[in-house]
Amino acid sequence: MRFVLPKGRLLRGSLEILRKAGYNIDKPGERKLIGRFNGNEVLLARAFDVPVYVEHGVDVGIAGSDVLEERGSDVFVPLELPFGKCRLSLAMPAESVVPLEDMDGYRIATKYERIARSYFSKLGVEVEIIKLSGSVELAPKVGVADAIVDIVETGETLRANGLVEVEKIMDVSAQLLVNRISQKTKFDEINTLILAIKEVVGDGT
Repeated sequence: MRFVLPKGRLLRGSLEILRKAGYNIDKPGERKLIGRFNGNEVLLARAFDVPVYVEHGVDVGIAGSDVLEERGSDVFVPLELPFGKCRLSLAMPAESVVPLEDMDGYRIATKYERIARSYFSKLGVEVEIIKLSGSVELAPKVGVADAIVDIVETGETLRANGLVEVEKIMDVSAQLLVNRISQKTKFDEINTLILAIKEVVGDGT
């Protein structure tokens, strides 16, 4: 099978759960993005690209539910995984917090353009979405944005940048993604993988 795993914070947990499920795979060697382990192929990709790779042909991937929601990729999600837990939240400078209904015209910096747009649309609040690729906490500090939508784990990064969490938009955790064609053409292999991971998750290990 071909696996695509996210570089960054979910990689360690992804490798760990696959190994516990009996798949002796590792990340590719230094500077390599593809490796082969015991007949399986492992690709490393940016977290935001994992659902796209799975939708377009890679058999199995692991990505955060935030990324899957933002990408809107058409993949099968058989399992939520017990790591990568955090939340996607709206945050504002501590000294200028306002009610959500008073945010008309606000500029919102985020990597999650689709989610943020949908969130404010449902509230009936018109905002300008400013798409950034990283360190969105900087945007309010330099006057580029009035608020941000970003991942929050402990809240320390927000506090360090003078921001406070105002509203949780969604809970986030890692998820197992399966290509819809592979789900049928490699049914036995995929099913074996899902059942093995279910046992690991059930054990709480």
